[in-house]
Amino acid sequence: MSEKISIIIPYYKGEDYIAETLKSVYDQTYQDFEVIIVNDGSERAVLNLIETNETFKNLKIIHQENQGQSSARNNGVKSATGKYILFLDCDDLIDKTFLEKTHQILSKNKEIRICYTKGKFFEKTDKEWVLQPFNTFDFLIENCIPITALIYKEDFEKIGGFDTRLNYYEDWDFWIYLIEMGVKVHKIDEFLFFYRIRNTADSLTNTSIDNSSRLSDNFFEIYKKHYAFYKQNGLDFHNIMSLIRENKKYKAKYYNEWYRKLIYKFFKPQKYQKLYKN
Repeated sequence: MSEKISIIIPYYKGEDYIAETLKSVYDQTYQDFEVIIVNDGSERAVLNLIETNETFKNLKIIHQENQGQSSARNNGVKSATGKYILFLDCDDLIDKTFLEKTHQILSKNKEIRICYTKGKFFEKTDKEWVLQPFNTFDFLIENCIPITALIYKEDFEKIGGFDTRLNYYEDWDFWIYLIEMGVKVHKIDEFLFFYRIRNTADSLTNTSIDNSSRLSDNFFEIYKKHYAFYKQNGLDFHNIMSLIRENKKYKAKYYNEWYRKLIYKFFKPQKYQKLYKN
């Protein structure tokens, strides 16, 4: 049976970065892969050059009107022929051994259905992207699995892909569905994934306060969708509140402006008025 990996790259205004991203893909030590670029409403000039470049074999480009990354990823998977799926943003990079090492983990242990690695930021900063080893309890509070993780195509199809109604955290929502299915997760303790924080202001990671309302709204939707699973893991509303009060790590995080708004949605403000005070 083919062990092909389908690499799905959503593309939007990535003309300055896509060549570097593709180089990191085509330099892989594991070569049984295809690349599907989904152009989410950007100019086609650079992609036309890529499409005619004989260096990039087994490459397909799909064009769609601007619908967002979730839609682009979903449409990319529809055209995928691989057994495995890897999502890679058009400005990020992977180490040359990424496919080989993640594939080795999944192929040797059928219970493991998600494999990710340690990550680093680059361009604006070179700090480590601290991704905690997976455990369900902490994962339900704070996502630790990047979008660039190797998964099975059949699992993606069982879930139905990403929820295109979510503007943020759609990957977290997707991972929760997989974890609810009982899949096991593995983290490779090597820096094999590199996430670009752009020097320009349009990087997703650079957005915070302006999007605080949508962030909290999206998290609230995820919590509602998966409430039974949260509760099953000891994370109903009251337990989350206790955790925030008693754990310094989560208290610092949940006291951020948009988290306070989120908690405000969950509870009557009169009862928890003291929590919102600085």
